[in-house]
Amino acid sequence: MHRMTGIRTSMNIFKERFPAVYDKMMNGTDSRTIEIMEAKQGGKVPAVITEGKRFFVHSKFDPVKEAKRFINEIDTDGYDLFIVFGFGFAYHIEELMRGMPDKSLVLVIEKSPLMLKMALENRDLSRILEDGRLIVLIDPGEEMISDALKGKSSRRASLLLHRGSFQIERNYYTNMQEIARSYLSTKEVNIATLAKFEKIWAGNIARNIGIFIRSPGVNIFFDKLKGIPAIIVAAGPSLHQSIDFIKKHRARAVIIAVDTSYKILLKSGIEPHFCIVVDPQVVNARYFEGSGMTRTILIADPMVHPSVFRFFKGPVALTGVAFKLLHWIDSFFGHKGEITHGGSVSTNACDFALRTGASPVILMGQDLAFTGGYAHARGSYLDEQVYLRTRRLYSAEMFNRFQLTALPKISVKGIRSETVNTNQKMMIFLSWFEKRNDENIINATYDGARIPGIQHASADELTLPDPGMDIAAFVDELYRAADIESGAAGTRRVLGARINTIQKEINSLIPLLGRAVEFSDALYSLMRDKKRDQRRLDYLLGKLSETDRIVESKRHAKDMISFTVQRVVHTITEGYDIDEADSLLTEQERVVKRSQYLYRGLLEGAKFNSKILKKMASVLDAGD
Repeated sequence: MHRMTGIRTSMNIFKERFPAVYDKMMNGTDSRTIEIMEAKQGGKVPAVITEGKRFFVHSKFDPVKEAKRFINEIDTDGYDLFIVFGFGFAYHIEELMRGMPDKSLVLVIEKSPLMLKMALENRDLSRILEDGRLIVLIDPGEEMISDALKGKSSRRASLLLHRGSFQIERNYYTNMQEIARSYLSTKEVNIATLAKFEKIWAGNIARNIGIFIRSPGVNIFFDKLKGIPAIIVAAGPSLHQSIDFIKKHRARAVIIAVDTSYKILLKSGIEPHFCIVVDPQVVNARYFEGSGMTRTILIADPMVHPSVFRFFKGPVALTGVAFKLLHWIDSFFGHKGEITHGGSVSTNACDFALRTGASPVILMGQDLAFTGGYAHARGSYLDEQVYLRTRRLYSAEMFNRFQLTALPKISVKGIRSETVNTNQKMMIFLSWFEKRNDENIINATYDGARIPGIQHASADELTLPDPGMDIAAFVDELYRAADIESGAAGTRRVLGARINTIQKEINSLIPLLGRAVEFSDALYSLMRDKKRDQRRLDYLLGKLSETDRIVESKRHAKDMISFTVQRVVHTITEGYDIDEADSLLTEQERVVKRSQYLYRGLLEGAKFNSKILKKMASVLDAGD
């Protein structure tokens, strides 16, 4: 009777603690058969029947002893986050949680809803389920893993692969390991990435403000191309196998290039109707260097490097400002239209095509894999750089091999090939397409990674009807009808006045934030003094509270500054130590040090934004 009470409690506790996972478990499907066996030394163990073979997830002799041996091989004191791949019947999880430090966390990923359900029905797991240090996920996507690990990426993580679970789902748990490892390593470098790019984004938008004023938004094309097929041309290694199809159908479909494929199409005698560019780095401007006058319309994010607009010799339409730093510009002068970011310019291109109403949207060169051992289509700018970097002892093949092995490779089902190699970076893009699950998208890429949830077709199977119109002329007319140039002068004056107002707000905050840094420095010194002066402590806290109130009241300045201190905010919210010696500080001292770090970041952000606004004003005055 006691055992049954424990079992019911396990299920009830699980439902209460993990309601979404519980629903997924109860509603999930599982084609496998799982038998429950009694181990010789006691305890129930599951046996999975697959392809006529029986696989025991735990020892059929003594699952507890096996679990102890497994956990004894782990340095539980050296880590405070354990990511376990495979729940099974949780013998190993019980042993892990029994011996790990109190502040440690355990995240368990289990593929099978049936396995988890049977574990809760057949074992009393109430002790570990009641423990707030345990998190359980069933067959999670990347977003679920990201949510589960949010704020925990600064922990010392140990990835534990449960042997019994692995033998049954080898590929699944290998990929899950790579996803988790990639997430943790990505979060590790996010601070450095923000430090590098946040100022580049801001600087590029400021220098592009003139282009922003006099260019129409991408939304002038939204819902205007209904019923016309679109071909998205990426620069995957198999692109050249699709060039003849694109050339044959260039008058029957909207051709949308990405920056990396643009010159490949031009060299093949194909002038695309649109080209998409979103990356802020100067290298992306090189994709257009040397290209002549064109009817192709450049669809650009306003944060791209200004050189893009010097090298590209054709009409331009811009997306809205997606980043908070200058979001007020977009809202103040009317939205130009947003395009969803999926991490790759190809995802931007696909989203743009869908927003125009084009149907079907056909993907080509979207390999998302190292097809044939190559990273890019031959003849692309990136491919040319391979040959510029090669030498007698460092061949192009060696460079591509380096690209293939820079991140751990992941083997996935191919389009034509049985399997192809990809990596976690490209798996993120693949996941974006998969999640769209859009029947209007057809992947006609010659080879590469097969995208689940997207229909695939070879070029030979596709027939595009005559649209009965000149697509290029129609696109040109849509662009000319925008006629944004006529109001540019008035917009420039209004924007200049708004910039002046915001700059005054920010400049008034700089001396205030400078004093706040001094107060926070004094507070940190006081907190480290064992004989604290409480009156002095209250005074400093009062001054910092007053600073917070004033900053909060400067609405426009606050929004701009907050964006340019994302690196600081990320460091604090993710729990990273600011200095190596911070682990020796008390919790109160660490809180004060983070406050100190925040005020320094706010001061730096205010000074930077003052420069950005000054640059923007000078661009407007010059009429660029």
